Amino acid sequence: MSSAYELGPLVRRWGLPVTQLPAETAGLDELKPFVASILKEALPFIDAAAPKTPSDAKKLWKSKGSKSSPDSTAKVEVIERVIPAKELQAVASKNNIKTKAEEETWAARLSVHEDAAKKGTASWDEFDHSFRLEHGKTEMAFTPNVIGANEAQRWDCTGIELEEAGQSWDKFSLVVEEMRHKVGRPVLKDRTFPVLQLSCAVKEGTGAPEIVIVSIPVPDFATSPKANLSKEKGAQIAFYTSIERIRKLEDGKIEWLLGTASDAAGVLPLWIQDLALPGIIWKDVPLFLGWIAKERTKTGTKAPEPASTPPAEPAQAEAETEHAPQVTTGVTTEPTAALSEGVVVEETAPQEAAPEVTTGAETSKTVEESKA
Repeated sequence: MSSAYELGPLVRRWGLPVTQLPAETAGLDELKPFVASILKEALPFIDAAAPKTPSDAKKLWKSKGSKSSPDSTAKVEVIERVIPAKELQAVASKNNIKTKAEEETWAARLSVHEDAAKKGTASWDEFDHSFRLEHGKTEMAFTPNVIGANEAQRWDCTGIELEEAGQSWDKFSLVVEEMRHKVGRPVLKDRTFPVLQLSCAVKEGTGAPEIVIVSIPVPDFATSPKANLSKEKGAQIAFYTSIERIRKLEDGKIEWLLGTASDAAGVLPLWIQDLALPGIIWKDVPLFLGWIAKERTKTGTKAPEPASTPPAEPAQAEAETEHAPQVTTGVTTEPTAALSEGVVVEETAPQEAAPEVTTGAETSKTVEESKA
């Protein structure tokens, strides 16, 4: 059973305010302990979802079945962890965070891929380039509903090296990314997700290759002079936190693990989002692998650079006022949204009487791109 002391205050859905971000001119003496605190919290949390050594830690996470797609030769295992509000409130109180904590539902996906630049999988260099070096641009490229991406702020982490979880880490990057998603125009507003994003890698020559990307919401980023998409009209600020771990296994294959908790905010009931999330999160795997296969055909390179980010599409005027979907009967007449690491995908709201929505029932659902 999980307990409050296992949980930290940083990698949480409630996020970090702008005032708690490092100063714009922060040097290594400020940045190193900041990124160390994030890494120290994130690694044991995500490692419990897929332990590297035999352990009972995975009991914290419950299986939600596996999924498959023609675009991926690997099946995708889906798991879930629900953190009670009481435990999170204890974390908040201990760290002087003024918030009314809500239950956090984390969904995670786990897949193992051949290290090869060919259809149905990807090479290590492609994973590293796409997610450690070009995370925002890559998500923009392979996710249909992402209509805007902007790196709003970057800190110089050159020279930072850390020892954590028995490994040496370097190649640190710390940025604020803003992502805008099309949800269900004109009924629902677009969603904009401002997140602080940390990435790093196991130092070459000190262990098996591994990269980690941690995203933390910055709910009030619109107040920052660095903000761009977060200040745009016609969009609702939304939140996600995620931890992504990509590593080489002893047999040479690549393990891809991602866990996330999110809230699209606005009028979308959180319980509907939480029910749908396990059936949504796995879809990123075939979306990415299908996209990169096409990019190889076009460019002939193993690690294509995503296209430059176009400006976000303007939201329709009708989206200024958001109307709640009908949920009293358990069936919506308009699309609602669920999130996967900030990726908003349209879904029909699950029926209240059908809890199978969190197990294998989603395999028959159709993912529809939002219509502008």
